[in-house]
Amino acid sequence: MINNRLYNYNYSPLDYKKEYDIRKLRKTSNGLGIFVFSYFMTLLFISIAFTTLFSIISPKINLLNESIPLFFIDIFTSAFAAFIPSLFYFLFSGASISDTIKVKYVKLNILIPIIFLGLGVAMFSNTASSIVENNFSIFGLENNLNFSQTANSMFEKVLYIIAVSLVPALAEEFAFRGVVMGTLRKYGDTFAIISSGVLFGIMHGNISQIPFAFILGLLFAFIDCKTNSIIPSIIIHFLNNFYAVIMDILQNSYTITNKNFYIIYLVIISIFCILGIISFFILIKKDKKFFSITSNKGVTYTDNDLLSLKDKNKTFYLSFGVMLSIILFSAEIIINLV
Repeated sequence: MINNRLYNYNYSPLDYKKEYDIRKLRKTSNGLGIFVFSYFMTLLFISIAFTTLFSIISPKINLLNESIPLFFIDIFTSAFAAFIPSLFYFLFSGASISDTIKVKYVKLNILIPIIFLGLGVAMFSNTASSIVENNFSIFGLENNLNFSQTANSMFEKVLYIIAVSLVPALAEEFAFRGVVMGTLRKYGDTFAIISSGVLFGIMHGNISQIPFAFILGLLFAFIDCKTNSIIPSIIIHFLNNFYAVIMDILQNSYTITNKNFYIIYLVIISIFCILGIISFFILIKKDKKFFSITSNKGVTYTDNDLLSLKDKNKTFYLSFGVMLSIILFSAEIIINLV
């Protein structure tokens, strides 16, 4: 069928350009949505496959400690699920990895306050998430996710840190701040930050964590845009996960009382929140415009100024690939609750 708009003399060149930009953004959004969908499904199926296989063979080989193979499964699953779909995404999209994922060196006098600011926000978010999770029953709901694992020997604890702190930080930052946000930055930093943050938040599938994961996703994306590098978010993400692992090990070690544990917990939270506030003012002093998004320094532009933020959001969230991912994550949330 011939598109009658091609012969509509009231249709200006800017209208054609805007329609072209929308089609291009829709194609990009479909690719990213399918990438996120593939990332999650790969993570899910590999985890299920290896865990099932391990449950079958472990009784036959009489493992003294079953935690060690499970840690290796977690490490392999996280790495494989992020990097293999990413390779296929770059292969089929034709995008350049170096142009999309920025790893620029960040000076220490900027990196250090950024890290403490990020950790301060992360600690506040984690505390708020815990409060919500601990009071879930008020709303007649129950969160069925449990992230605690057993680690007794030093080797197990090292594996625990690698499996839960290091590899997921690398994999998730590569996927969401690298591939997703890095691809969308050519449509504007504000749009890229919000869109990648939304997908990162709902991907967690835990209703008590989603709002706070979304906040952290926005923070990580903003920091990476300002520094033009995913290195800061990887470090903050790792340290945040590392803190959670250490606290879990400490709580399950039975070497301290619950009272002392919560004292340590509150002291650490307070210290990082204070350091985060101090870092905020340090960054403001160094650059009064640090917390404003004024440019896409270091990003190759395409002319997308004809599209408003509303146009971009509508095109992005109504694309097939993104809707597919959102439906999948929504189903995960419902399953975890029911």
